Amino acid sequence: MSYIPDSAKASTLSVALVVPDATRRRSLATALTGSQFTIAREFDAYPSAGNLPEIARLDTPVVIVDLDKDVEQAMRVIESICSRNASTTVMAYSSRNDSTLMRRSMQAGAREFLTEPLLPETLGEAHSRASGRRPNQEKAVGKTLVFLPSKGGVGVTTIALNFALALKKESGAKVVVVDLDFELGEIALGLAMTATFSVVDALLNPGRLDKEFLSTLLLRNSSGLAVLASAEEYNFFHSPVEGAGKLFHILREEFNYVVVDAGNCHSHVQESVFEVADALYLVTEMTFPALRNAHRIIEFLSTRNENRAVEVVMNRFASRHGGIDENSATKALGRPINWRIPNSYAAARTAQDSGVPLAMENSPITRVLVQMARAACGKPLSTQKEAGKGLSFFRSRALPAPVEI
Repeated sequence: MSYIPDSAKASTLSVALVVPDATRRRSLATALTGSQFTIAREFDAYPSAGNLPEIARLDTPVVIVDLDKDVEQAMRVIESICSRNASTTVMAYSSRNDSTLMRRSMQAGAREFLTEPLLPETLGEAHSRASGRRPNQEKAVGKTLVFLPSKGGVGVTTIALNFALALKKESGAKVVVVDLDFELGEIALGLAMTATFSVVDALLNPGRLDKEFLSTLLLRNSSGLAVLASAEEYNFFHSPVEGAGKLFHILREEFNYVVVDAGNCHSHVQESVFEVADALYLVTEMTFPALRNAHRIIEFLSTRNENRAVEVVMNRFASRHGGIDENSATKALGRPINWRIPNSYAAARTAQDSGVPLAMENSPITRVLVQMARAACGKPLSTQKEAGKGLSFFRSRALPAPVEI
């Protein structure tokens, strides 16, 4: 995922000028014309002590302070801005290339020392450094798509995994699937992979957790799908409270789409997942226990104002369970069904046993998952003829050994 805008306009930084001398202020403004700095505010005097907080709260990433009118007042302004807002880049500006003056301004907190004449290449280099210092607020944040089962055995892992594969193909973006069934997760197994490291390693090490550490935990499928698997060994697991929030913060920065098999995750981990979910796919089936639990989950989410993002996925839709029809299921849920995945138990079992995902075949199940993936990434739903084409990069049944990144 690219976080650096391609256009010069997108990378423009707004700047405030604190230059008391009108002639020097006009000269500086002229020099900035055509650069990637856009003047947002101009101050024709050094602010008084009482007005310094106004300067410090400026909503501009860059402030240029002229030193020549009054060095002591200029230093006071620089110190105030830097002490109150460390993310602001302060640039000292002078007509003199004075090493003592430069050192004093740097000690006050200035990051750049600009001298006349201001050349375009000098401004370009200063812009690059200032852009590099900015916090990650300009990063695009990926979407978190959570698959939650209404009960065990409704097929949430199969759906989440194959949806993630379809989303990778349809979006062409960076996609990761996360297995939060800590003790007995099966995402890696469904891709014929064996995980050396897992999501448990991430959650148990919040102090070490950053994008570099995360990259050592991931597997990558031949499709390009990244996988944060569950642990291979069965064990009890208790996550530190801060682990889940930090993990999903990093995942959303590094991937366009974070697909989550919520599995049997519980307590604060599930709460963290609900908080970051852009869409929550509630997977159920047409049985009384599954529908009852789905209704309970929907009611719970409505009390937290999170039910707006819920989409009901009815798995094994064609199968008959005690005479429950769609109208009865809709009434039981208290909301309509968004997606209907046809029943194909034999195909799902074969996929699980062989490690060859359903998404590698052109099947009725795959066609629904492709439609779900297209909707998730903002593409129009395909026609019946287009949907029948399947996923072209899933032609080969053979999967190479996983590559850790």
